Amino acid sequence: MAKIENPILVSLYSHIVEQTLSETNSVEEANQKLRDLGKELGFQLYMSTDIESKTKETVTTREDVAKLIDVVFRALYDKRASEIDMDTARGSVRVSDKNCIWCQDVNLEGMRGFGYCEIFSGILQAILEFKGVQANVFQEMSRATGADMCTWNVRLA
Repeated sequence: MAKIENPILVSLYSHIVEQTLSETNSVEEANQKLRDLGKELGFQLYMSTDIESKTKETVTTREDVAKLIDVVFRALYDKRASEIDMDTARGSVRVSDKNCIWCQDVNLEGMRGFGYCEIFSGILQAILEFKGVQANVFQEMSRATGADMCTWNVRLA
């Protein structure tokens, strides 16, 4: 069994996910509910961390978005993402984490399409919107549902 980095955070988040799943009728609805929760938290996280002071006031290019994602990741998780990829996804930026804090030691079977860590999608989308970037952020793959790493897609409008 892997050592859980922050058991209180993981337990609280697990409870939120379980409650969300019990209150929704589909994987898509649960994913959206977790993204919405993340959006609600995004503004507060932006204002209570050093994200604002470490990012450009105006974010206009995919490179700017990638740098913003790097800053957000380091501010929230005290580490870098495993990969930030602009080359393989046209018009998007993908961020991947091999050791995702949200789904440590979580194994869900039969939950195809469920983004266990969708809360990060909402957090990131809210911060991007605050910086004036229109994007749709969603989790493409989750370690909790069998992927090798968690991957989020930031599809720029």
